[in-house]
Amino acid sequence: MRNSTAAADHLWDEVSTGWLGERSGDFQSALRAEVQLQSYARGEFTYHIGDDPGGIYGLAEGSFGVYASSESAGIVLGHIYRPGAWFGQGPMTWGKPRYLSFRALEPSRVLSLSLQAVDRIRRRLPNAQREFMSLTEYNQETMSRTVSDLLIRRSDLRIASVLLRILDDRSASGKQTQRTRGQMTQTELSEMANVSRHTANSVLKRFEAEGWVEIGYSWIDLRDADALRTFARG
Repeated sequence: MRNSTAAADHLWDEVSTGWLGERSGDFQSALRAEVQLQSYARGEFTYHIGDDPGGIYGLAEGSFGVYASSESAGIVLGHIYRPGAWFGQGPMTWGKPRYLSFRALEPSRVLSLSLQAVDRIRRRLPNAQREFMSLTEYNQETMSRTVSDLLIRRSDLRIASVLLRILDDRSASGKQTQRTRGQMTQTELSEMANVSRHTANSVLKRFEAEGWVEIGYSWIDLRDADALRTFARG
């Protein structure tokens, strides 16, 4: 890791799950030699909609809200990325301006890879282009789930599905990990689920009474993913 000799190994372990964990060993090694550690305070952006193309980011600690532009609603929150997620690849592959914004919802740290570093890896590894392109397909699944959630008619089922999308972290074996708590206000949840804050509050209280979630100040803890998933499936 460049300029990050003090970074603990667990930072790399966090970004090596998910997409990166499924890549080849030589590709992972090449990324590890090039990434730089960056810290973001709550409310800071990695980039904004309309910015020039840049590199990609692996989230090691904290969380980032993903914001898109809507003609009718303006800039809206659609998803929350948590440790292990990689993002920023879209403009890198087609050379157009950024079409999403990423904002830190809490103090966060990322391992970033500049476009210059991406080019060095592409020149060095024959399979690098295909490996980088796979991130687009990987994140497309999250985008598809986001759209699918908004098509659910019942608000309580829609809220349940949004919570599972963000908080239901699974290991490669399919088992629930220890990371079930997510930084998220009820206002942010209501925005992602396209409901009023009053509806989000009412539904969350029901879920908490059932023992499925625990609600705190600006956070929600997923207590029983299986029960919430059964409910979300109707």
